Amino acid sequence: MKRTILALVLCFALTACAAPAPSEDWDPALANALGLTQEQRLEDYDYFVKTLGDSYLCMGVRDRDNPDRSSAEIFQRYRKMIEESDSDDAFYSALYSTLWTLGSYGHLWIIEPGDYQEMLDWCRNEDTTGREHWKELLEQSEEQYKKLDAYLNALENEDSTTAVSEGSQQENLHTLLMPETGTAYLKVDSFLPDYHPDYQKDAEAIRKFYNAAADCTDLIIDLTDNSGGSEGYWQNLLAAPLTDVPLECTNYALLADSENNRPFINNVFAPSDLHPIAELPDLPKLNRDGLDAATHFVESTLHVDPAEERAAFHGRVWLLVGPMVYSASESFSVFCQATGFATLVGTQTSGDGIGALNPVLMRLPNSGILIQYTMMFGLNPDGSSSEEAGTTPDVLSPAGEPALVTALRAVQQGRN
Repeated sequence: MKRTILALVLCFALTACAAPAPSEDWDPALANALGLTQEQRLEDYDYFVKTLGDSYLCMGVRDRDNPDRSSAEIFQRYRKMIEESDSDDAFYSALYSTLWTLGSYGHLWIIEPGDYQEMLDWCRNEDTTGREHWKELLEQSEEQYKKLDAYLNALENEDSTTAVSEGSQQENLHTLLMPETGTAYLKVDSFLPDYHPDYQKDAEAIRKFYNAAADCTDLIIDLTDNSGGSEGYWQNLLAAPLTDVPLECTNYALLADSENNRPFINNVFAPSDLHPIAELPDLPKLNRDGLDAATHFVESTLHVDPAEERAAFHGRVWLLVGPMVYSASESFSVFCQATGFATLVGTQTSGDGIGALNPVLMRLPNSGILIQYTMMFGLNPDGSSSEEAGTTPDVLSPAGEPALVTALRAVQQGRN
C-alpha cells in the first residue's frame, strides 16, 4: 500500500501538539485551502470515527496488537488537535496522522490525490458493473480532490517524494531454470491488475516459462516480497494454466450492514448471499471482541477454471510465503493450501486474503476526502481472523532460514 508521507504530516504524527513552523515562502491562504469551517472539520472527523465504528471490523484486531495505545485514545487525541488549531491544514494532518497511528489493518488508509486520479480514470474507462457505488463516490469528490491536490503540491517535500517513487521501478518477475535439479523458480513481486501496462507482458513471460519448465519435476513460486494486488492475476496467470480440473475453496467472511456499507453490499451480493450472524457455525478460534457491529456473514469462494491452453509443466508446485504476503497474495496462499494446488513453505503470512474484495470507500461529507477499508472480515477454517492470524505454512522454515532454502530441501526429500 502506498504511503506518501509528507514532512508536515509526519511531524503531526510524531508530536500531535503544534504545527511546524512555516517556511519563509509559506502562503497563509494554504492553511484553509479546502475551504472548510471549523464546524465542518469537526463534523467530518466525527463522521469518520462513527463510520469506522459501525462499518469496519478490524479495530478489535488493531487494539489487541497495540494494547498500549487504544483506538479510542487516538481518536480523542487528534480530534482535540483539530479543535485547538482551526485550520484545514491541521484537519488534514490530524486525519492523516490518525490513520498512520492506527495502522493499515484491513487496508485502512486515506485515498491520496495520485491514487484518486488513477481510480477515477479507471472507473471512467472500464466496465464498472458491480462497482457502481465506488464510481459514484469517486465522481462526487472530484472538485474537492483538485483543492486537496493543489494544497499538497504546495508543501515543500512534494518534489522529493515524487522522485523517489518514480525511481523505484523494477522488474516484477524473476525466473530461473535449474534442469540439473529438475527445479524451476518463479518470483512474482506484485499481482498486477489486468489494465496495468505490464500485465500482458507478465502473462506472456509466465506462459513461456511454464512451457520451458516442461521437463522439471518441481516448480517453486516465490511470493515472499509480494503484498498483493489483483486476485485475477494469480487466478488467470499462475493457477489456471497448471490445472486440468476446476478448483475452489470456501471460507466465511463477516460484514456489517451499516449505512456506509449497504450500497457496496447491494452492488456485490444478492440478498440470498447474506446470512444472519446468529447462524454462523460454532468456530473454536473465533474471537468476537471488536465484532459487535457484524450483522451478517457470507461464504467467500475462490474459484479457478483450467486455462484454454494447458501449460507444459505438470510437476509439484511449492509456494514460498512470509510476513510480506497480504491481501491478494494471501488469497492465493489460502487457495493453494485449501485445494492442494501447492505446498506452502516459509513463515507466517500477514493475512486479509479471505473475502478479498476491493476495499470500500468512506466519503467525508464536507471535505470530500475518501477513506478506504476492508468491508469483509475473513475467517480461517478454525474461525481465527485472517487479518490477525494469517496462514501457517505446511512446511515451516527454521528461524533465520530463507524460505527458498527450506523449499529446496523439501523438494530433495520428496524425491528420496
